[in-house]
Amino acid sequence: MQKTFVLLVTVIVIIVLGAFFIQQQNLDQQKAKTVSLVDQAVQLIGAKGEASFPELRSSAWVYNDTYVFVWRLDGIRLVYPPDPSGEGKNMSALVDSNGKPIGQLFIQAAQNGSGWVDYMWTKPGQTISSQKITYIKRAQYGNETYLVGSGFYI
Repeated sequence: MQKTFVLLVTVIVIIVLGAFFIQQQNLDQQKAKTVSLVDQAVQLIGAKGEASFPELRSSAWVYNDTYVFVWRLDGIRLVYPPDPSGEGKNMSALVDSNGKPIGQLFIQAAQNGSGWVDYMWTKPGQTISSQKITYIKRAQYGNETYLVGSGFYI
């Protein structure tokens, strides 16, 4: 009886650890894809400046709920593919569903060069917030400095 219990506990531990490892692997892969997407957008902005914005709004840069967005460092949103009518708005005071000041955190990450910001955000079509993580990177074109980001739900 005791050997069976030990065997059962061992199997459960192995299953849980395996599931955690797979989940971590998937998270690492999603992070790598997001960094690559943002890096490509930063390179495009570095080469073309604001002339790259129409391209960043195109479907080539948007899939499912993943897209690239661009702000100036003062918080003015310049590229926002899910809702272009939101462009031109000051997002520096943006907070998540828990009141976390993500607008300021995005700006700080860009000022530092790059960084990840995690927060709670409502998925399109849902009413309950989910954990989201966004990668932010600074882009430069001439005298202009931009914040470029993309994120995904965990």
